[in-house]
Amino acid sequence: MSQSLRQDAIMLTNFDSEEQLNDWNRVRQQCECDQEVNWQFWSDGPDGVSICERTIQQHPEFLERFAGILRTAFLYSPQVLVTDAEIFDGIYFLAFGPDVVLDILGQNGYEKPFLTVSGRQRTLEQCLLRFTTVPPDNQQLSAEKGAVTLPDIGTLRPLEYQVLQETITSEESQRFVPQTRAVLNEHAEDHWSIAQRIACLYSAYCQQGPSDATCQLLAQRWQEWIDAERKGLIRYKPQDSQTESNAGISRSFNDAFLPVVTENADCLRSWCSASQTNEAEKTVFRDVLDRISHEPRRSKAFALIRQSALPVGRADCNRTMECDQQTLIDWYQFVYRLSMADYLDCCLMAVQSEPNSYERYAGRTGGRSLMLSGQVTELLGQMPSACFVQFCYQSRDAIQQWRKCRPDAPDSAQQRHIRNIAYCVQKSASQLDRKQDNSKIIKQFIATLIIASISVFCDKIIFSGSMSIILILIAAWFIEVFPELLTMMEWMHDQHSATQTMVFAQR
Repeated sequence: MSQSLRQDAIMLTNFDSEEQLNDWNRVRQQCECDQEVNWQFWSDGPDGVSICERTIQQHPEFLERFAGILRTAFLYSPQVLVTDAEIFDGIYFLAFGPDVVLDILGQNGYEKPFLTVSGRQRTLEQCLLRFTTVPPDNQQLSAEKGAVTLPDIGTLRPLEYQVLQETITSEESQRFVPQTRAVLNEHAEDHWSIAQRIACLYSAYCQQGPSDATCQLLAQRWQEWIDAERKGLIRYKPQDSQTESNAGISRSFNDAFLPVVTENADCLRSWCSASQTNEAEKTVFRDVLDRISHEPRRSKAFALIRQSALPVGRADCNRTMECDQQTLIDWYQFVYRLSMADYLDCCLMAVQSEPNSYERYAGRTGGRSLMLSGQVTELLGQMPSACFVQFCYQSRDAIQQWRKCRPDAPDSAQQRHIRNIAYCVQKSASQLDRKQDNSKIIKQFIATLIIASISVFCDKIIFSGSMSIILILIAAWFIEVFPELLTMMEWMHDQHSATQTMVFAQR
């Protein structure tokens, strides 16, 4: 990876595929949308429009939320790094596609790409293949192989698929091998893309029978992202070209994962020892923790957690830690995200994202991670694209200064630049309101009338006596500057209100 990408790129915890689904469901509850995300979500409704597209048309809150996150991240860094899993299994990226992402940022495709996708294969299409399927008999795809062909597909990969709300175990994956072969052979002569074939496999697995049209919107979105990379609208970087240390030595994800795990595993063990849970559950909890501490593959780690005898626990961002599966999932999510950001040598950022139970217990890590919250994300999400482009141009100096201030900068510097950005957003999003302007004009008129009356009173009665010249000058000065004093006080109130729309915290 180029040095500029190392310095400026950020990763968003919001774009983790599981966090995308959790965020989507929170928005769904707020806007009282009954449509759940499952395999039917990607199929066509009776009117010929997909259920996904109809849902986001009827509930613009989803687009506003996604736009707010993207734009907040864009203001901090012109380069956002996502993994192939976040693109191919992320509900927001698949619901809207690359064209909407460009439109959200007011881009036309001729600017420097905002999104960089990081994957473990040579091409983005091979990433899709390896994310969703495994080769026959678990053979490895050659790194030098340029083309992806049908023999490279053995069966669906054992994984928890967020966009399907389906979890495929290793046993289920093996049982699906004959059906995989049958579906692929049936369409062997069709001029289908890899994305279309995988969508067909998804459909066959979810319905336990072939159905070409069920998940075709997924195939369309996957292909749109692959084509966007080929057109240069987004960038793709193989991870082996991104993960060289300063000494030029290539390192693996394990090299970044193990130090973070070691530190945080000790922290969780200390909590477990002090908890009020019975010793039998503590023993099981520590045993599972030891096993997942040596498992850098998240899907395998989650499988180990769910196969344990521990209670499941509530998946709630406000929950407190207990010796259950959810605490271990929260812990693993925390260390995995930090490790991935360190592995790819970028900053970790959260936008209006609630910390999970372990993160609240462990506290903020500082240094390479930061969180932004407050109403500024909502204001940015509600802006039309043209208004956002105008805002970026009018606030270009404030944005540039904030981008130069990295997460390891002093809190005072971060707060100063964030206040500048928050103020700019608040002013840009301010509305014209006849009633509010009328009230403001009346208040200013009354204040001016009072000051004018006081001025006449002082000039005709008080100043005609033997009053000190100093008091006369002070009174005259106050009367002269009072209207400007009112304007300054109003500006300070607006600035204070604006700075409350963005909250910064290192974590």
